[in-house]
Order: sequence, then C-alpha cells, then structure tokens
Amino acid sequence: MDEKGRRFADDEKIIKFKDPEHESEVEDNAKLEQDKRLKDKNAKKLKRLLKKQKRKELRARKKFPDEDEIEEKLPAQDTPQEEPEEEKVPDNHPEEESAVDEKPAIEKEPIHDVEGVPDEEYEEEEEEEEELPEKRPAFGHAKQEAPSGKKKLPVKRIVVVSIIVVILFAVVFAVFNADKFSFHNISNFFKYGVFNQQSEEKFPLDIKGERVNAGNFDVIGQDICYASDTKTKLLNNYGRSLFSEQHAFINPVLTVCDKGALVYNLGGTGYQLINKEGKTFSFEAKDNLLTADYIDNGYYALVTQSSGYLSKLYVYNEKDEQIFAYSFADYYVTSVTLNSSGTKAVVAGLSALNGSEISALYVLDFTQEKPLMIQEVNNDIIYQVKYLNDKYACAVGRNASYVLNTGKDGGLQTNSYEGRSLTAFDINDDTNTYTVSLSSSGDGRNCDILSYTASGEESKSFSVDKKIINLSTYKGRVALLTGDSVMLYSKDGKAYSEKELNSDPHSVIMYTSSDVYVLCTGYIDAVSM
Repeated sequence: MDEKGRRFADDEKIIKFKDPEHESEVEDNAKLEQDKRLKDKNAKKLKRLLKKQKRKELRARKKFPDEDEIEEKLPAQDTPQEEPEEEKVPDNHPEEESAVDEKPAIEKEPIHDVEGVPDEEYEEEEEEEEELPEKRPAFGHAKQEAPSGKKKLPVKRIVVVSIIVVILFAVVFAVFNADKFSFHNISNFFKYGVFNQQSEEKFPLDIKGERVNAGNFDVIGQDICYASDTKTKLLNNYGRSLFSEQHAFINPVLTVCDKGALVYNLGGTGYQLINKEGKTFSFEAKDNLLTADYIDNGYYALVTQSSGYLSKLYVYNEKDEQIFAYSFADYYVTSVTLNSSGTKAVVAGLSALNGSEISALYVLDFTQEKPLMIQEVNNDIIYQVKYLNDKYACAVGRNASYVLNTGKDGGLQTNSYEGRSLTAFDINDDTNTYTVSLSSSGDGRNCDILSYTASGEESKSFSVDKKIINLSTYKGRVALLTGDSVMLYSKDGKAYSEKELNSDPHSVIMYTSSDVYVLCTGYIDAVSM
C-alpha cells in the first residue's frame, strides 16, 4: 500500500474512534432526562392519588363533583414543583464537566414509582376509577348531572306511586259501595247478567192480575219477596224469579228473615215456611192465626185465638218443635217479636176499659212461666213491636212510639207525636234505629221525618212539604215515597235525588244506599237513585 492509502486508512480509524469523555457526557445527559421524566410522571401519579382520595371523601358525602372542582380544592403545597433543568457545561472545558458529572453520579439514587404501583396497573386502575361514576354509581346515589330547574323523578317511582294511588282509590270506592259489591250481587251478576243476559224477566216486572198489599212486599238480603193473593215469589236484583210457590190463603200475611219467609193466612190456620232455595213446608195451626214472627236462626212464633182465652202464643224451634206457649186472658195480641237467640219475646196486646183503648207490652222469658214484665199504655193502639237489639224493643203506636227496656232495670221511653198523625214508619234492626213520618196537616202533607236510637232518643230529623205514604231506611239514608215519586235523603235532611213514577206507588224498600224497589199498581220496579 502506498503512502496515500495508509493515510486514508488512518483518517478512517480516527473518525470511527469514540471519545470516552464525550460518551460519558451523553450518558449523563440521558440519565438526567430520564430522571426528569420519572419525576414528572411521579408528580402526576401523586396528583391522581390525591384526586382519588378527595373523590372518596366526597363520595362519603354523597357527591360527585367535577374534576376542576377537585383541582381548585387541592392544597397548593401538595403539587410538586418541577426542578429546573441543569445547564450543560461547554464543550471547551472537559475537565470541569467531568467533575460536575461525577458528583451527581455518586449522590443520585434511582427514583421509584409512587407507593410502588407499576405504571400499567395504575393506569388501568385510573381508567376504571374514571369510568365508575358513569357506568355504575355508588349504591344509593344517583349520577350527578348538570343542575337544572326541575328535578326529574325516576320512571319506576312514578309507576309505583300511580299504582298506589289507583289501589287507594279502589279501596275507598269499595268501602263506600260495599253493599253493591256483596257476594250475592257479584254472583247474580255473573249468573244472570253475564251468562244469561236473555232473561225472560227484567224490571219493571209486570204483576197485573195479582193483588199485593204494601205490608206483603219486603226483601230477603237484596232479593225481592212478595206475597200476592195467589202465590209467594222471590226475585233477585236482576228481576229473575228464584222461586214461586202457590197458596190458597184468603188473607196472606208475609214476614221475612235472612233464612227465608213465613206466610200465614190471617184468620185461618194454614201457614208456610219457605227457605231461600224455594223449598216449602206447609203446616196447620191449632187455631185461627192472628200474628207471627220469624227470625234468622229458624225459630218462629205464632199467635192464635184460643178457646177460654183471648190469645195464645206458640214458639217453635228450627225443627218445628214447640218449645214455649203462653195464654193471654186480658188482651188480644196484635204483634209479637222474638229476640235474636229465640229465648225471649215481646208481645203487644190490646184491650178496652170504659170505652178507651188500653195496650200492654209483655216481656216473656221462655224458661219461666210468668212474664218478666208488663207495661201498660193508655189511650193508644200498638201497631207493631220489634227488637232493636237484645235489650231494647221498639213499639210504634197510633199516638206515640215507645222503646221498652227488657233488661232487669226495665223502663219505657215514650215519644209522643204531639198531635201529629202517623203516615209511615220503618223499624231497622240492622242499624238499631226506627224512623217515623208525622204529618201536621189534615191531608197528610208537611211531614216531619224523625229518627230514634235504640234507647229511644231522637237522633235526627227534617221536614218535607209532600205527603209521605211509605218510607224505608238503609244505614244513614231514607227513601220517601210520595203519590208520584220516590225521594232519597240522608237522615239529617240532605236531599240526594228524586225519581218520578209512572203509576200509583204503594211501598218502597231500600236494598242499598242508593237503590230501591218500588211496588206500584200492576208492576214492580228497581230504581237507582
């Protein structure tokens, strides 16, 4: 190789040769840069950890603030300050640069991540932490949204509240209309209203050719029961016949209870017991019948004429066995009533003394031969007696009404009509009250409607200017029948409604708080008030 070639090879070696001082300087600068990046990263991690701690504290207070709000609340000293970059030593002083670089190389220690958390794991944890409030808020707290003027209710809560309101409305409606939602009415609705809509009989019911007295028109539960001059019939509240039983009584008289009906021939000896299924039992009394009573447990009482006495009382149990008898020597019996257990009776009798009427009220215990009590009433005729409860019995007369205390203390409460004439009355043992209509005019108009408690105290009253020919009560309401209409009132005089009738009415019976049956000439109608 010539001289020129050797020189070129030596120059190439000089170029490829690495200067040790320069290489040390580059490495130190790289370490400084790496340490700076690590410090910055650790400062950010520390900042994030502080944010996380602050967020947990705020969650405990049920809040989810924005990140800007957290940054504003962080203490100033918590944020680490970045260290200033070290100035590089000029290349023309290699000795000083080497001295400066050697000192930090000895003192400097490796910087670790904050709390020893690896970068990748911390970054994943931070991502989950940032997504958690959006995807699934803490239990019991709603996701915080931007404040608005109106607070939005969850759809689920609205639905629940709506269902509760509907249920409460239905309960209140059912309570105030419980009589219309009885098992009997519901059964009749499905039996005759839904599955048998083509019923042959419906209201108004034609009864032309039959003679029905006002006293022979009543209800068993909510079913119509009436006795005409030829038969006894039971109709449900859809007008469908449940049973019809023929009889041959000249003067039929009807008395009913929840068990069924008793029909007897006034002045004759025949009588019938008919249950609600239409099964009929026919009997003959020992003498001509004067009056009778029938109660829910199947016991019944018959009062007949008697040879040697003015009247005689017979009491029978549900097996038609005689359990008691009593003869009246001084009074003709006009009415009889049994208590709910069939162990006692109150009997009203009529006699005369010196041309004036004298009535008497007997209290009889079926375990004793003599009466427990006899209360005489002068100058009056008792039309009907009836137990209001097991202690008190009501008696309605021509000039006054009476309440008899049948207990040991006894006593008779008299409520005079004060010169007014009785036009109608109703004794309601379901509410333990009775109501009378008293007219202050000669033609029967201008009637006062008075209601009394079981003890005989006047509870409520009001007046109407029409002639009342019949009335019926149900709980706190009263239906008044005039010559051409039926009116519905509360017992304290609040008017609800009035319905005109097409024919001459004779009797009215309430079977719910707003529905009545009306007996008219030639037909029976159901009227909703």
